[in-house]
Amino acid sequence: MPTSRLIALIAGNFFVATSFMAVGGLLNEIAAALDISVERAGLLIAAFGVSAAICAPVLATLGSHIDRRKLLTASMAVCAIANIGSAFSQTYDQLLWARILAAVTSAVYTPQVAATVSMLVPENERAPTLGKLMVGWAIGSVVGNPLSVMIGSTFGWRMSFVFIGVASAVIAAFVWWSIPAGVRTPPLNLERWYQVFKSPALRWLTAATALTNVGGSVMFSFLAPIAKAVLDVSGAMLAALFFVSGVGGLIGNVLSVRMVRKVGAANVAYKCNVAAAAMMLVWPLAAGWLGAVFVVQFLWSLGGAGFPAVQQARLVAVAPLLAGATIALNSSVTYLGGSAGATIGATVWTLLPPRFIPWVGLLFIVAALVCSVRGEKAARELPPG
Repeated sequence: MPTSRLIALIAGNFFVATSFMAVGGLLNEIAAALDISVERAGLLIAAFGVSAAICAPVLATLGSHIDRRKLLTASMAVCAIANIGSAFSQTYDQLLWARILAAVTSAVYTPQVAATVSMLVPENERAPTLGKLMVGWAIGSVVGNPLSVMIGSTFGWRMSFVFIGVASAVIAAFVWWSIPAGVRTPPLNLERWYQVFKSPALRWLTAATALTNVGGSVMFSFLAPIAKAVLDVSGAMLAALFFVSGVGGLIGNVLSVRMVRKVGAANVAYKCNVAAAAMMLVWPLAAGWLGAVFVVQFLWSLGGAGFPAVQQARLVAVAPLLAGATIALNSSVTYLGGSAGATIGATVWTLLPPRFIPWVGLLFIVAALVCSVRGEKAARELPPG
């Protein structure tokens, strides 16, 4: 695949990720500006996740007959409109609807750009290329999310959404230029969805994705208020914490892509779950020292960041012709898991001291590892071809 095309598509993932994660870094500012509780502001993340979860399989089916250039460009245009709408929202309800519209982009772009790329590269290059696509998400954590926090802290949270919206409009033009005309994926229908759901391997792997995102979101959705409550961290120092976490994620993604060639996607997925579980276990114990929290957050992202990309590769390897459905479903449960995690986090926030919230997420990560192992076992039992 030409480097210029891949860079443009990665940039799309960057701004989709930045749009998705922006609210988490701005929870304190949004809650104060709209005169609502942090818990209620956190539900914006849950609403985004539920909407993306519902839209991903539905829009994958309805959009399976649409030229990929038109579909992916339109999704980035919607990202621009939704974030500009978020910036101009005057009430909680208006912001809620703007975030739901932004979820449409996440529901379409990330899974369908992966399915599209699967059609454009040879089989032996799919896993590494899909991994490179997800580097856009990692860079969104490194640059986009901390930058939105810095913009929000300096110029107000609304300007963060203006930045994302304008940049997304520019990227939409680059996506149009990058995707060849006439690229289509195999059309989805009820028969193909039935094939997905009857496969034990695909069921277990999809469950692993969902549980991993529940566990991570329980903590990460509330990282800003947790850091504020435990260490009185906000503003530039909070942006630095997100930046360090994002650097770990970027390095972890790059290393995971390289490790796939050597040890296989399944072993990389196991590594990601184990690393995330270990750091969630340690986080509350380190929470009394700011430096230790920075180190643990970096190691958490470093170890766990490669999971989304390798899961996509595992699903495509099990059933290449069902990639449009399986990646959309994987995206759906990713956002559903994130929504469930944010909702659980909002509940736990009122029941436990903030520093212990990671231990709740740990339970889901362990369950995800079990599902991941079961899914790999079922995949090995499939007949060749």
